[in-house]
Amino acid sequence: MSQPRILIPIPVQGEGPRPRFSLGENYVKALLACGAVPLLLPVGVGLDEARALFEQADGVMLTGGGDVNPARYHQSPHPTTYGVDDARDELEIALARWAAEADKPLFAICRGIQVVNVALGGSLVQDIPELVPHALRHSGDHSRRSEVLHTVRVETNSLLARLVGAGEVGVNSFHHQAIDRLASGLVITARAPDGIIEGVELPGLRHFLAVQWHPEDMAAERADMQALFCSFVRACVPSR
Repeated sequence: MSQPRILIPIPVQGEGPRPRFSLGENYVKALLACGAVPLLLPVGVGLDEARALFEQADGVMLTGGGDVNPARYHQSPHPTTYGVDDARDELEIALARWAAEADKPLFAICRGIQVVNVALGGSLVQDIPELVPHALRHSGDHSRRSEVLHTVRVETNSLLARLVGAGEVGVNSFHHQAIDRLASGLVITARAPDGIIEGVELPGLRHFLAVQWHPEDMAAERADMQALFCSFVRACVPSR
């Protein structure tokens, strides 16, 4: 059986004379533990080249990072908006749309769930602390990334429930934005106690799942979080 090839965009980080492409190692470790082969796609590659690599890949994973440019959903930036990378937005939005159109398995994490929603026509809450009354704290301590910050309620009869269980599930959290207007076709499969959307799926496809937390940082200690990656990898197993 061939090992599934997972396409992962890698953004540029840092400024000055030596910026670098950067990807958290836990994303890669979680995929390797499931027998996948990560294909790293540098942000800045043209869409024609990206499409060619997309066609060769068996699945797509979108990872965390800075904010999507609010112009992508027809809003002006909030003062707290940070880390906008138009080249990354263009690439990842294209990948999300291509995956939905081609029924190619996709798993999106944190920023990734926001990219998916914008790619399919939705909008974002640009700053939870200011714009969501009585919101929980959604930005945890980065020095303790595997710790539970709050729970989410997972809907029954969902792919997410089959993997982590329905009902209350403890998750970590490192974000200040979230889904606002849900894109057409997406189904909400998890919410935080304050109503923030924490999981979405696109029904009818082999595997199109996005979560707002960071399961890669909990996967080494939590079988349910590792299961999110292994389910995705199984869906990507090529038939060739």
